[in-house]
Amino acid sequence: MENKQEMSLNEKIQQLINGYTALKQKYADLSDQKKELEEKNSDLENTIENRNQKISELESLVDEQKEEIHTQHQEIDELKNRLNSHEDNTRDALSKIDDILNQVNDL
Repeated sequence: MENKQEMSLNEKIQQLINGYTALKQKYADLSDQKKELEEKNSDLENTIENRNQKISELESLVDEQKEEIHTQHQEIDELKNRLNSHEDNTRDALSKIDDILNQVNDL
């Protein structure tokens, strides 16, 4: 009977050892998975940070280009006004030349 109790005790001890070994292996596996996931998370955070920085740079570039477009529109408007002024001056000059030519022809 004692032998049976000893076997039973030995079996229980072996089961505990096996359970501990299995838990230890599972813990090691989970630790490896955690480390891998932390590395992936870090990579993703870096990717997000880099993309946010690029977005910020692109937004700045867009703002600069909008300002440049606005400036160019102002320059175009100024050139149109100058052109209109020159056209008016040219029409006035042609009109005066026509008047002078008419006066010369009348002589």
